[in-house]
Amino acid sequence: MARWALVKAKGWHAGFSLVLGLLVLLPPDPSRADPWADTKTLELVAAGTDHLLNLDYDLAEQTFARLGDVDKTGLLAPFYQAFVTLMRLQDREPNRQEMDAFLAAMRSLTDKAEARLKQAPEEADLLLFLGMAWGSKAMIDGALGNYFSAYEATKRTKSHLDTCLLRRPIRYDAYYGLGLYDYTLSRVAWFYRPLVGLLLPPGDRERGLRELTIASERGAATRMLAKLALLQAYTGIEKEFEKAVPLATELLRRFPGNPELYFQAALVYSELGRFSEALEVGRRIRGNLDLDRYHFTREMLPRYLQLMGKIYMDRGDYPTALSFFRQAIDQPTARYAWVTAWAWTRTGMIHDLLGRRTEAERSYRMALAIKTDSIAKDVAKQYLHEPYRKETARRTSAHGPEEHTESP
Repeated sequence: MARWALVKAKGWHAGFSLVLGLLVLLPPDPSRADPWADTKTLELVAAGTDHLLNLDYDLAEQTFARLGDVDKTGLLAPFYQAFVTLMRLQDREPNRQEMDAFLAAMRSLTDKAEARLKQAPEEADLLLFLGMAWGSKAMIDGALGNYFSAYEATKRTKSHLDTCLLRRPIRYDAYYGLGLYDYTLSRVAWFYRPLVGLLLPPGDRERGLRELTIASERGAATRMLAKLALLQAYTGIEKEFEKAVPLATELLRRFPGNPELYFQAALVYSELGRFSEALEVGRRIRGNLDLDRYHFTREMLPRYLQLMGKIYMDRGDYPTALSFFRQAIDQPTARYAWVTAWAWTRTGMIHDLLGRRTEAERSYRMALAIKTDSIAKDVAKQYLHEPYRKETARRTSAHGPEEHTESP
């Protein structure tokens, strides 16, 4: 039932980027004829969201605090402040108390907004706010195992966003939450689908991508967030790397303080055989690690080493790739256990390509021994029974369904 949450969360870090995707934008204020005319509120939300995507938490907090001066409902400032507090914890696993505090904040805001909705049921921006607030709650409830609450919140998310667009079709930012809903539910494991189908409207993969595209092109303040979600989809499940290139380039240029975007961009370039560009991004990552700049921490070093190994593996330089994988294996971290699993798996793949089946089998078994639920272990299990062959490289070199959380 955990899969019923709007965002599939395998622990805190797995859901980090999509948490940002649940941020909403505009002030629901029934006292005004057209809340969209309040350009100051929109500017503050867009600027604060940009700061948050760049992981500039202090600037984001300061910007969102100013919403209290322009939003008469009193809903937006605490909503965004709750997200800033949660995002500050991204470098470690937040404890149950911290996540419960976020849920309490969302419950308080949804109670207030639902009460206002009874007074103004036609207010599209209020419906938009409620859709996103309930979606935020659904994600955290799902991550914490609050399955019934996650299901209830997901149902409310879908209902409020659909109604928002019925009331006001030009609220294009609602397509972002709906896109996440459709795309995520379309990926529910087959054995959950009958049960999910009884309780929630079914998701639709193609519709989800269309909705995210609408938000990325026409959204007032979720545009960058929609681009981020599309980048994750195209580099992950979809493996549409050509479509990912402009997204990766734009987002990395706009948010140079976000380490995830460097790894995404390097992956895209490597998958397309643009190795000079992939290696250049790798050099930028190493420079940021050496200078302890932005949010690049020494804990990310194994991830960088595994990335470089993958680039050289894609390039066909197997000795250099093996050297990088060995370095990644020799510096394991609990947070990036999946990195170690991938380093062992790809080491085995290279040994298979070089005709070293015994070494390959040993590497796959080492990957399977790592304590992580990474898809790297599924790949290792496959090639433990069937040697890896070069002709399948483009099919298996990407990470598969977990790409957005394990890049690369």
